[in-house]
Amino acid sequence: MLIEKVNPVAFEPMNEIHKRELEYINSLYEAIENEKDINKAYEEFLNDVKEHFAFEEKLMEKYNFFAIIPHKMEHQRILNELQEVKKHLNDKELLKKYLKESFIPWLENHINTIDTVTAGFFKMVNATI
Repeated sequence: MLIEKVNPVAFEPMNEIHKRELEYINSLYEAIENEKDINKAYEEFLNDVKEHFAFEEKLMEKYNFFAIIPHKMEHQRILNELQEVKKHLNDKELLKKYLKESFIPWLENHINTIDTVTAGFFKMVNATI
């Protein structure tokens, strides 16, 4: 297992999405370690990240979140990065290094900063899905 948990935020639907994302990260890491179904695991991980971001962005738009532009820009930056990483799925060491040294630290920081603010906003406006 690569990552067990991240800090919770004030909006439970976001916590559920974050927990699910950890499952995909760990499945991808396991696929890399076992050299089995890496492409499939990466696609599932990437699709989950896209759904995660789309969910947040939909609510940010619905409730006119004040920091929507920088939040969406950060999502787009990571999606672009993940598309680049996808070109190197045959390089196990690069993939492991990316997950350990780039994606997970980014995710933890993103959750602890902008997602925490966003979740607090959603809770304040009583956002519904």
